[in-house]
Amino acid sequence: MLAVVAFAAAWMALALLAGKVQTTLVGPSDWWAQTGRGLLAEAVPPLVAAIAVYAGVVWLTPWGLGRLRVPRGRAAARGLALGVAWGVGLALAVLGLGLAGGARLMAQAGPGESYLAVALPAAAGLAAAALLEELLFRGFPLARLAAALGPAGASLLLAAGFVAAHLGNPALSWLGLANIGLASLLLSAVFFSPAGLPGAVGLHFGWNAGLALAADAPVSGLRFGLPTLEYAPGAHAWLTGGPFGPEGGIMATAVMGLALWWWVQRVERGTEVTA
Repeated sequence: MLAVVAFAAAWMALALLAGKVQTTLVGPSDWWAQTGRGLLAEAVPPLVAAIAVYAGVVWLTPWGLGRLRVPRGRAAARGLALGVAWGVGLALAVLGLGLAGGARLMAQAGPGESYLAVALPAAAGLAAAALLEELLFRGFPLARLAAALGPAGASLLLAAGFVAAHLGNPALSWLGLANIGLASLLLSAVFFSPAGLPGAVGLHFGWNAGLALAADAPVSGLRFGLPTLEYAPGAHAWLTGGPFGPEGGIMATAVMGLALWWWVQRVERGTEVTA
């Protein structure tokens, strides 16, 4: 536990420093501060700090890439691709169920914006945010706590932290909080599978990108306002998620619950997970 606390303290100190450096170099009206609807500027400084802490963990401690569940070479690429495919598939499944439950997709034209000009930097920001959160809530913290508490206990503990990290999100609901916790458990199950950390990063990114880029649906309450399409949740927020997005609805609970069961079965059997 002390090692995880030290990890968190080192990351927070470096993240503050990286944020101050970015603020010094980048003004609020600069391209970097606004691209991808501002997500890159939000995610990159803490991500740089996390990577720096991981470099120290790998170089200065016995926790090498293997113990951090980072496979090498093609295995890492396969895990990442598998995770992205699962994440996009789950997002599209929830969106489809939402449309069947009363949500709508409406055409939306941005003021002089092209879809790709907004979507590409937004995708980069979503990728940076997914990698950051997986480094903080899977990776070393989960592996280290699992050595003391077991995979289930460590996953539950960090799921509570994952939920707490989202308490400030807009339009949050109790069902949305429950689904965030469920998503954390799913990502932890992927982490303990042969897909490892790349699989968890890929699934996290695929889910967020599937919601935001395919339908401009809110991601944990955050809307990116992409041109072309807009997701309207309909009248039954408990079903389709309301303003929090599909993650706030019972459809997401069902889909993520089934996915969690599937991945836990594979982890318990110790078998290779394939699409």
